[in-house]
Amino acid sequence: MFGIFKKQSATAIFISLLVALSLWKTNFSEPMQVKDDIPMMPLEQYLMELVELSPLVSTIAAFLLMYLLAGLLISLSGKHFFAPEQIYLPPFVFVLICSAFPIQKCMNGSYIAALCFMAGLFLLLRVYLNKRVLVSIFLAAMLLSLASLFSASAIFLLLILPIALPLLCTPVVWRDWVVALCGAALPYLYAFVAFFFAKNDGFILFRQLYICLFSFSERILENGRVVEWGYLLYLLLLVVLAMFMLVRGMLTSRVKVKKIHMLFVWTFFIMLAVMLTLPSGSMFLLPLMAIPASVLIANFLTLTKYRRLAGFFFFMLVALTYVVQYHTLIFGA
Repeated sequence: MFGIFKKQSATAIFISLLVALSLWKTNFSEPMQVKDDIPMMPLEQYLMELVELSPLVSTIAAFLLMYLLAGLLISLSGKHFFAPEQIYLPPFVFVLICSAFPIQKCMNGSYIAALCFMAGLFLLLRVYLNKRVLVSIFLAAMLLSLASLFSASAIFLLLILPIALPLLCTPVVWRDWVVALCGAALPYLYAFVAFFFAKNDGFILFRQLYICLFSFSERILENGRVVEWGYLLYLLLLVVLAMFMLVRGMLTSRVKVKKIHMLFVWTFFIMLAVMLTLPSGSMFLLPLMAIPASVLIANFLTLTKYRRLAGFFFFMLVALTYVVQYHTLIFGA
């Protein structure tokens, strides 16, 4: 069933592109634009100024960034932790999740934050391979912190560091924590200095961060569409099943695979908690949550011994993605 997602499969790329275009075609013909009256972090404001003149450009930019992230997932999967013969399944699941909600089909800072997160992951895995450990820790912390200047809620990605370092560095020494702290502080130090010289008030950055985190934005439910709740709950179900499979395979799995999957489990639940509990939580954060979710779900679908059940879950995910996207056309307003 998942044979089309085998390594070096042009069919997998073609099907992923075809599915993505079918889910985005409405937005290409009738593009939407992010509201410009919602609180934004400084770098997100500059980013939105580049695309706000054309909703179509905003949609195309979001589509291309989604595919760039999917390509990085292929590289990450093939190099480090996923079954090499199935590396096209995680990006396909990622494309499905990012294409489900209309609100994600316009440019916003979460896509750049997700790019920073992916780059940070590559560097954290270099730490595990003992390649330039301190430099990799510093740069990974810097990128995770930089992500929050594009999407305020991404600041909670820094919680990954106290989880990742004990998992990937054995043993962790005090220098690792100092270097990580310096890396995390550097983007905000630069931003503070920039605001101090530009507006004579460096602390405006931290006030803006507070506003972005705790101002109410469009919540998860848009216009009472409970189908979105159903989709999120289904993703949660698949991730929980993946966790159970990981626990059962702890004795036989490779140490590296177990550690990386545990890191993804923590990342998923951190972002899910942010989306559900913060006043600013919304579907704009979906690309950040979709990265760990796509890896865990794909791992479960590929490696579970219950092949028919895996097929059912897979086709349900595809079907629900189309239902969320075309809910109005299927069921009416």
